[in-house]
Amino acid sequence: MPPQGQSILKSPLIIFVMGGPGCGKGTQCKNMTTKYGLCHVGLGQLLWHEAQCSSWRGQKIPDIMLQGLLVPTGIILDVISDNTLSCPESRGFLIDDFPRELKQAKEFVSAF
Repeated sequence: MPPQGQSILKSPLIIFVMGGPGCGKGTQCKNMTTKYGLCHVGLGQLLWHEAQCSSWRGQKIPDIMLQGLLVPTGIILDVISDNTLSCPESRGFLIDDFPRELKQAKEFVSAF
C-alpha cells in the first residue's frame, strides 16, 4: 500500500459490520452511509467485481471461491485498500463481511 494510502486510512472511522447471511448488514450499511456520510465497503460485491476483471487478482478469485475456500487475506486487503482510497473524502468506512477470522483482523491492523 502506498504511504499516502496509509495516512488516509489512519484518520477515518473504520467499522466492521459482521453477521450471518440475510441478517440486514447491507440494509444497516445503507442507512449509516446515508445518515453519517460513511463509505460502504461490501467485500462480497468487491470480490465479485474483481473476479469479473482481467487483473491477476480477478483471475485467481473465481477458482478460490468455487473451491469454497476463503480468498487469501493479502488479496482482500488489496481490494479493500483500493476501494477505500477511491473515497478519500469519506468520514469513515463500513467494511461489510470482513474479517471472517481473527487472523484476518490482525493482518488488517498490521497493514493499515
